[in-house]
Amino acid sequence: MTKGAEMYLTGAKQFNLDAKGRLTLPADYRREMGEQVCLVPVNDALYGFTPDAHKAWVSSFFPNGFNPRKKDDVKLRRALTSSTVTVEIDSAGRVCVGKVRPEVRERLGLERSVMVVGNDDHFEVWDSARWESVEKDFSEELDSLMFEDE
Repeated sequence: MTKGAEMYLTGAKQFNLDAKGRLTLPADYRREMGEQVCLVPVNDALYGFTPDAHKAWVSSFFPNGFNPRKKDDVKLRRALTSSTVTVEIDSAGRVCVGKVRPEVRERLGLERSVMVVGNDDHFEVWDSARWESVEKDFSEELDSLMFEDE
């Protein structure tokens, strides 16, 4: 990660997973990510965080702090961390999406053609067809999302 700067990932780029389920990250994302990526399935995509950003993301679910004596806090943190797979970024800049459980990859449709989408403090990996549908929906709603009605 760039020293002295916070991570800020933007853009959307299409890639193919290779035969081993590896994804070559865009060069600008690799510079920001460091050596490891925490991959976690969220809704219809696979989110990729640095370990520090993942920790901050998990902590964000506990605005009053994590309480180890509260069953719901323990269950939620366990669910968030146990569904996460931490992988190395190899020397070619690839992340092994294939290490995510097969049933999760199948549910997300992550088989071959994927979109890698920068979303501020993390990137998202989407099935290309699913992303096309999501992108169409939000592009039609962008004005109403950006501007308040008068």
